[in-house]
Amino acid sequence: LTGYPTLRDVAAAALGREVDDLHTLTPEEQAKVYNGYIDPAVEVDGENVVFHLPKPYPPFITIIAHSGSWSSILDKEWCIEEAGCWDGQPDTWEKWWNPGGGEVAEASELFNIENGTGPFILERWDIGVEVVFKRFDDYWGEPAKIERAVIKKTPEWTDRFLWFKAGDADIVYVPRAHQPEVEGLPGVVSVHHLPTLSMNPVAFFVAPVVTEGNEFIGKGPWDGLGIPPDFFADIRVRKAFAMAFEYDTFIEEILLGEGYMTHGPIPKAFDWAYYQPEEELLWKYDLEEATRLMQEARDGEIWEKGFNLTILYNEGNETRRVAAEIFEANIEAMNPKFQIEVRAVPWKTYLGYMVTEKLPLFIVGWLADFPDPHNFAVPFVASYGTFSGWQGSYMIENIFEPIFDPLVEAGMATTDLAERAEAYYEISKQAHEYAIDVWLPQAEGIRNIRDWVQNYPFNPIFPGPYFYPMYKAYE
Repeated sequence: LTGYPTLRDVAAAALGREVDDLHTLTPEEQAKVYNGYIDPAVEVDGENVVFHLPKPYPPFITIIAHSGSWSSILDKEWCIEEAGCWDGQPDTWEKWWNPGGGEVAEASELFNIENGTGPFILERWDIGVEVVFKRFDDYWGEPAKIERAVIKKTPEWTDRFLWFKAGDADIVYVPRAHQPEVEGLPGVVSVHHLPTLSMNPVAFFVAPVVTEGNEFIGKGPWDGLGIPPDFFADIRVRKAFAMAFEYDTFIEEILLGEGYMTHGPIPKAFDWAYYQPEEELLWKYDLEEATRLMQEARDGEIWEKGFNLTILYNEGNETRRVAAEIFEANIEAMNPKFQIEVRAVPWKTYLGYMVTEKLPLFIVGWLADFPDPHNFAVPFVASYGTFSGWQGSYMIENIFEPIFDPLVEAGMATTDLAERAEAYYEISKQAHEYAIDVWLPQAEGIRNIRDWVQNYPFNPIFPGPYFYPMYKAYE
C-alpha cells in the first residue's frame, strides 16, 4: 500500500535515515511515518473503504477477499478493549510492531482468542491436540448444516487409518505410500487427479554455504573430504544433479503413478502462466551426460578429488527421504570418490540449518498463500524470497538479483494476463537455463472421505476442509 517492501523502508523514507529497529522510534517519529505514508494509503468514503495503491498489484482483491488469516477483518473496538491491540494512535504503533520478532506466534495478542462474523465459533483449542468449532446460530447468513467440526492432530498413520476404517473419522490425510490401504474400503470415497496449488518437493542449491560452525562441508581446505563452500556455484554441478534424478521412477513408485514432471516455480494449475511446450524445459534422467558434466566441473578438480555431501530431510517425510536417496544412489554411481549421506533430523533442526544457509542442498516445498503466480515467483526466484534468499550470496548476486528480480517485478507491473504470462514464461525459461533448482515431480491431489460426507467443496487454495456447506447424510 505504501510502495515500499517493508515498514523499515517506509520509516527510512519518512525520516531520511536508515532505521534498523522500529522500536527505537520516538512518538514524534512514529507519527511522522504514520501520517505521511500509512494513513493516506487507506480512507473511508461513505460506505466504501478506498485503498490507494502506488502501482498495480494484480492479486490485491483476491488477497482481501480471501478467508485466510492474511486479510482478516476484525472489529476495531473489540481488538483494542478485549485483546489489547494497537489503540490506533499515530504515535504509539511501535509497541505492536512485529510481536515476538515474527518467530513467536504466542506473542500476538490475537494468538488464542477470536472474534469474527463466520458461521462457526471456536469452542475449544487444545494446542497440538485438537480444535473444535461450534455452529454459530446467529450467523448473518444461513446457519451451517453441521453442529460441530473437530480437527484432530494425529501424527501416527495407523491411528488415523483405524478411525477412518471404523467410521470414527470422516476425513483423513493419507500419505501417498498408504493410499492403496484405503482404496476400495467399504464406505470410503477416494477422489483422484485433483489440481494443486503447491510446489512440493523442490531441491534447492546453496552457493556458497556458510562455513562457520558448519558440519556439512568439512574442515580446512577442501581435499576430497566434505565439499568446497561454493560447490554448487558451478552450473555443471547443478545440471549434473538435475540429470541424475530418476523422474519417471519417482512418479511411478513414490507417487503411485499420480504425479507429473514440471519446470520452474509456477504450478501447472496456473495454466495461463505455465510455459508450454513444457518439454523444452523439463530435465530428463541422463546419468551419462550428468557424469560428463561432473568430470568437467571445476576443471576436473571434483572428479579427481571427490567429495562427501550430506543431504538432510525432516523426520517422517518419506517423499523427501526417497528423493534424497535417489540423488545419493545415482551421484555415487558416477565415481567411487563421490559420497553422499542422507540423514533425518527434527523439523526444527532442519529449519535452523536451512535458514542459516548451512545446507549445500535442501529439499522443501511451498503451499500457496493466495492463488497467484506471484506467490510462487517471489519465494522461489526473487533475491529476497523465502527460499531463494537462503541459497547463498553467489546465487543471489549473480542469478536472482540480475536475472529474476526484474522478471518478478514485470509479472506485477500490469493486470493484463497476457503480459503477465510473458514474465512468468521467462522465469521458467531462466530457471532452466541457470539450473537454479531441481524441480522434482509433483503429486496430483487425492481426497479421501467417508461416503456420508456431502457437499464438500473443492478449492485448491484451501489446505483443509471448508466446513460451512458440508453435512453428513446418505443421498
